[in-house]
Order: sequence, then C-alpha cells, then structure tokens
Amino acid sequence: MLINRHPSGWKDALHASLQDCEEYVYALVDGVHNELFYPKLKKTVGLRYLSLYATAPAADEETLGLAPILVQYGGAHRKQWDALIELTDGMPALSIIVTPESIDQLAARLLPWCVVDADGYTLALSFADTRILPAVADALTPEQRGQFLGPALQWRYTGRDAGWLDLPLPEQALPPADKVQLSAQQVAALMAASEADSIAYQFAQYISKPLGAYAAYDGHALIERWLRVADSVKIEGNQDRFALCEFGIERPSLLQDKRYLALLERGGGPRTLDETRALLS
Repeated sequence: MLINRHPSGWKDALHASLQDCEEYVYALVDGVHNELFYPKLKKTVGLRYLSLYATAPAADEETLGLAPILVQYGGAHRKQWDALIELTDGMPALSIIVTPESIDQLAARLLPWCVVDADGYTLALSFADTRILPAVADALTPEQRGQFLGPALQWRYTGRDAGWLDLPLPEQALPPADKVQLSAQQVAALMAASEADSIAYQFAQYISKPLGAYAAYDGHALIERWLRVADSVKIEGNQDRFALCEFGIERPSLLQDKRYLALLERGGGPRTLDETRALLS
C-alpha cells in the first residue's frame, strides 16, 4: 500500500456527502496505480468516463488505462461506482471533483497539465497522484491555479492517512491553459516534495523491506523527519540523504533521543554523513 487503507464505511460516507450536489461530480482516478481499473471501467454499464489521453495520437488501450481518468458520478449506478473506487483503496489515486463543467470541458481543462514544460524540459506531471497533487497546487501561481481548478466548487483527495483533504480553490476561475510552463523554482519545489516518496520506493525494492513494520503514512512521516535532519546539518548528496534515512529507520528509538532532537532543532553547522551518524551512535 502506498497510502493507508480507508476505514470501514468510507464509501457510504462519500455517497452521503455527494447526495445533494447539484453540479457535476467526477472521480479523477490515476490509472497507473491499478492496471485492473480501466479494463473493469470499460465493462461497466451506466457510468460515463473519459481517459485524459483519449485525444493523444495513436493512444492504445494500455496508454488510455495508465492516464488520469475521469468517471462521472451517478447515484443510480452506485454499485458500479463502488466497485470501481474500491480499486483505489490504499493507493494515492482518487480525487472527487465537484464542478459545473461537463466531462469534456473538465478533460480539456486538465489535459494541458498532463505533460508540461518544466523549465525547458518536458515533464509528465502526475497531478492525479494524490501524494503529488497538493505539492502541485501549492507550487502554482494564482493565475495557474485559476486555470487548473477553474470553476470547481470542490476538489477533495485522499491523504496519506486515507482521510479526505481539500485543495484550496482559486480566487478567480480562468479559462483552461493552452500550454503549461513551470519555472525552475516550481520544479525544485516539486522535486523536494517528492523526495521522501522516492526514498520510500527505493526501500520497497529491498529484500528486507525496512519500512515493512510501518503503515504507509507513518513510514513516509519517518523519512520526512530524517530528511529534516539532513537539511538541518546540510547533507545535500542524494546517496548520503538516503543513507541517513536508512540509519534512522533502523533505529526508531532515536526519535526520542536528545541528540536527535538537538540535530533536528539546531543542526550545529554543516556535518558529513559519518559525523552525523557518529553523533547519534
């Protein structure tokens, strides 16, 4: 699991919150996290859906299934809806968008954000991944936020603890962007926000699975705590930052150690990885 599992009754609570909506309601699903989602969606009767890559030249079925996918909500088809969103449980793959825009209008608004100009480089921006989504929203300028969210009345997404969170809405809804360009500062912010997930992924490749004892939310929080130590003592190399996180995960008792707290709060100036580990050993 990449995020925590939902609590019992989560789909009932979601339905209850959507019952009185007078606008369109869509699930935005990141298809890359469950390859079964799109094939099951295609066999579902009664729900309108649209893969954001549907207009891409020569997009095959695999490409359509790995894209962000919009599924229009309809209370009359609750069983089908429940069976589909259940496939996102434990995955950072589900947003609920309430908006006056039709599914075609919303897809046209979101499509330019799938592949962006990132300070001169082409970047696939995985905004449907709810681990990345809040960092994307935070990095945008007010104009970009208005283009991205448009007239949406609500954009809810599953947090790392499986609780529902809301994106702040823009001050002004703007027409969709023709092309999205991110500055070097925005790209750096997105890279920093994804560092803990990148390290967690590397740990997941280990035979010993060092994060296996932790829920997804707790494992991510633990890595972020050790990355703050790395920032505090000015450890910048990727390998050294990874190694410090590994050191800390193997010694959970250090989180209550005065030496750890001192490094976290004051740092004490630049330190190498070896110096930092020696101080904590």
